[in-house]
Amino acid sequence: MELVRDNWTKNDYDDFVEELRSYADEKYRSFHSSLIPDNDKDFFIGVRMPVMRKLGKEISKGNGRSFLEQTTDNSYEEKTMRGIVIGLLKTENYEEFLMYSDDFVQRIDSWAVCDGFCANLKETKKYKSEFFPHVCEYTKSDNPWIIRAGLVLMLDYYLEDEYIDTVLECCDNVKNPHYYVSMARAWLVATALAKCREQTMRYIKSNSLDNATFNKMIRKCVESFRIDDETKKYLKTLKRY
Repeated sequence: MELVRDNWTKNDYDDFVEELRSYADEKYRSFHSSLIPDNDKDFFIGVRMPVMRKLGKEISKGNGRSFLEQTTDNSYEEKTMRGIVIGLLKTENYEEFLMYSDDFVQRIDSWAVCDGFCANLKETKKYKSEFFPHVCEYTKSDNPWIIRAGLVLMLDYYLEDEYIDTVLECCDNVKNPHYYVSMARAWLVATALAKCREQTMRYIKSNSLDNATFNKMIRKCVESFRIDDETKKYLKTLKRY
């Protein structure tokens, strides 16, 4: 079907969902859904990401905003496509960027939707300083997926000298025990160590991470190709029991 449209109607969107289903790969659906236990298998159509990105780029050549007005969250692929199109929008100002990004963050319900959206939200670089306080607020949410979104956005866009101390403070203040929050905190600190070594080493030596998250962080550091062997050896001595 034609995806470069000046206007999207409900019928157009319904036809698009049928188009998505034509790309379904049952083997991939079974594999991918097994990696995302937060959603039932029935929530997945089974469309591979290269296909999703290609379709999203075509939609974005037309009126992406009109497409977003018709989207639903009836499947993993539909929700993911919403995030892809938002990530490709050339927003007119910060208020529009925040409206679309904040709306999507409230819809996140799995690590895959979260991480894919954050990685593709490239316009964050355009509104970096304005968006940062809002990203910090995400980490204070009671919703674990919103917290993870804040942490992953920090990991993707804010591991720089200007922001790193606040990023680490926000990470340290998170107390939600959710597994995917804990994993995001560990991932964030490990990546920060590779990018902002001095500040992050100070943090590692004095933090309030729970033991499980702290040990996950050490494991991720040890697995990283961007951290030297001497540092890895030292970090292993810090493991908590």
